[in-house]
Amino acid sequence: MNALAPNRRVFAGTTVELRPGRTLSVAVHEAPGDTTVFLCHGSGGNKNQWRHQWLALTAAGLRVVAWDFPGHGESPAPKIAATYAGSAFADDYVALLERFGTARNLLVAHSYGTRLTLAALLAARPELVKTAIGAVLLGATPPANFNPTGPIVSWPVFVLRLIRPWLAAGFAKLAWDKGADPALVAYEQEVTKANSLFMMQSLMRQIAPLDLARLGEIALPVRIIAGASDRLTPPAAGEALAKALPNASFEVLSDTGHQIMLERPHETTAAILAALK
Repeated sequence: MNALAPNRRVFAGTTVELRPGRTLSVAVHEAPGDTTVFLCHGSGGNKNQWRHQWLALTAAGLRVVAWDFPGHGESPAPKIAATYAGSAFADDYVALLERFGTARNLLVAHSYGTRLTLAALLAARPELVKTAIGAVLLGATPPANFNPTGPIVSWPVFVLRLIRPWLAAGFAKLAWDKGADPALVAYEQEVTKANSLFMMQSLMRQIAPLDLARLGEIALPVRIIAGASDRLTPPAAGEALAKALPNASFEVLSDTGHQIMLERPHETTAAILAALK
């Protein structure tokens, strides 16, 4: 296991034109062997939120791929609403698997990234899906299609800018366990300020759809982990998803909120390594 990573960026990506007109920041740690671990962050997040796992997995000699969604982290943020459509994010994931995948691929995801993982598995060609040896999903979203509501979706962006501190405080109360390290929370809140509210609104208005009738086709082993004090994607959401998948396990970590890979880094890394065996 790695020691706790610092509250700063510990790895960076390079700009990759993943698809025509679709440019993302992608970090690839090359290593021998036929196995790759893909790390997919959630909405409003960034690939550096996997910093603990990146350091541990690369130190273990594993090949690792992490990326920033459009408008997140180091990726470009064009002011074009269609850029942030969930269906496009899922297509990005498929393209990443096509380009950077190996014979054995483990898919690790957080929050909105868990939904994108399922959407990508349903969209990918069967030969590509067969290379997925399993998935580890943290703070999973429920197996449902829905239209988000609230200020971030319906209020004008200039108004959202005025109330941004209030929005950030509300998110923090829902996302973090009360015992979370204040320095960690403060760092993540500061990083999040770089997210465009136009991007976040466009993303929330275009949540990736799921073909719920086909979830039973996702037969690979899936380990779903929830935080007991997560009020963004409560444990009930992960439990419902586990019941909708044919080969899923479900567990809840006590004294843990939504940011599981940051609040419980060692347990997250251990789950990833266990899924590789």
